[in-house]
Amino acid sequence: MTLKRWIPVLLLLIVLFSGCLDALAPDSEKLKLQDLKFHTNLTTALEVSNATEKPLFVYFRSEACGWCNKFEEESFTNKSIVGILSNNFTIVMIDVYKQKNIRFNGVRGTPHELFLYANGTEIKRLPGYVDNQTFLNTINEIALLTRGLKNET
Repeated sequence: MTLKRWIPVLLLLIVLFSGCLDALAPDSEKLKLQDLKFHTNLTTALEVSNATEKPLFVYFRSEACGWCNKFEEESFTNKSIVGILSNNFTIVMIDVYKQKNIRFNGVRGTPHELFLYANGTEIKRLPGYVDNQTFLNTINEIALLTRGLKNET
């Protein structure tokens, strides 16, 4: 076989091998932001959410977003918020610039908070910056709702 015939085969092997490396990479690794540890892989977070029967809190952010920084400094250091999120939700953070392959309908800016049932169905979304009290009320409401649904089954 000539070298020209091997080039497509080699390219295919490189593509397949790079996919395998991605699969072995620590995608399920958690990232600490303020006082919370976030999943950084949405697929893994959905699997954890299904296993634990906890709703999913998806936080869309970017490093360059001033409102994201304000929200994180206020909310992710608040003991009440941290406790409720840690105990009642599977939490995942999506950096919209670093993880461009992840798209959700209606997420057009950051910060953007999205709440999902373990099956991926949307519960509620909070586009843009929200103050601590609004965020605390929302997560309390969703935690109570999903605990109530779990108790009914």
